[in-house]
Amino acid sequence: MVRKSLSLDGMLNTQTRPIDTGIPQRGATLQPPSKPAAKAPKKREGEKRLTLALDGETYRRLRMHAAETDQTHQAILEVALAEYLNRANA
Repeated sequence: MVRKSLSLDGMLNTQTRPIDTGIPQRGATLQPPSKPAAKAPKKREGEKRLTLALDGETYRRLRMHAAETDQTHQAILEVALAEYLNRANA
C-alpha cells in the first residue's frame, strides 16, 4: 500500500486575528457595556399604540410599497386607516 502525502501549503490562512468571544482576555481593561439602540421614539402627546398582525404576503406587499415610495410602514398605515375611517363615516 502506497501512502500519498497531502500538502496544504498555500491553502491555509496563517495570519492570526483576535476573536471576540465576549470574554475579557487576561489583563484586558474592562469597558462599560455600550448602550442598546433606542427601540422606539418617545410617544407623542396623546399617542396610543397597537400591534398589527399581517399574513406574509400582505406584509411583503407593504414592505415593497414602502421601499418604492420611500415611506415608513407607519406613514402608509396611518393614511390608509384615515381614508378607511373617512369612507366609513366613523
